[in-house]
Amino acid sequence: MDEREISDYLRGQIDGALGGHPDDDIEIAYSLSYCQGDGVAIYGMIRRADAPDLTWPEGAAYVTMTRNSYGHHYSHYNSFSVDVCDEEGEILDQDTDTGYGADGTRILETQLRDLCRELERAGYKYIEGMTSREAAIEYLENEEGEIDPLFLENGDRDYPRGAVEEVNV
Repeated sequence: MDEREISDYLRGQIDGALGGHPDDDIEIAYSLSYCQGDGVAIYGMIRRADAPDLTWPEGAAYVTMTRNSYGHHYSHYNSFSVDVCDEEGEILDQDTDTGYGADGTRILETQLRDLCRELERAGYKYIEGMTSREAAIEYLENEEGEIDPLFLENGDRDYPRGAVEEVNV
């Protein structure tokens, strides 16, 4: 399992949650090692047409998520700022008293932060599944369902003949 595999998994989760397929204007940043500041963050732009399952305020054409001061060190649901924009690129205002405003921009922001929280849970679950005992056995099994003797009894790696050659310089 490598970084690309986890990123692809998270991107698939985003597509499912948004009800569409945002193009490559999205960057997924994550740190999933059970440490302070861990989580998943989404940066970039999502167009309304690419995310029909979100609750879009009236007049909104797209939303941008940009790194805030936390985003330079952490990757989680609170490491980005959200701007909801109209077709002309003007940022829709939020009501400073309630944070919600008549246009509902705060609702969309909450949905995006909740999505990041859900992606964090899904990412941890995915990693745990890929590193389980069952996954390890499946990885070690050959095509006949038998476990290849990859290690000797003393724990050393049993390299197949010809896989390791001694090189004299």
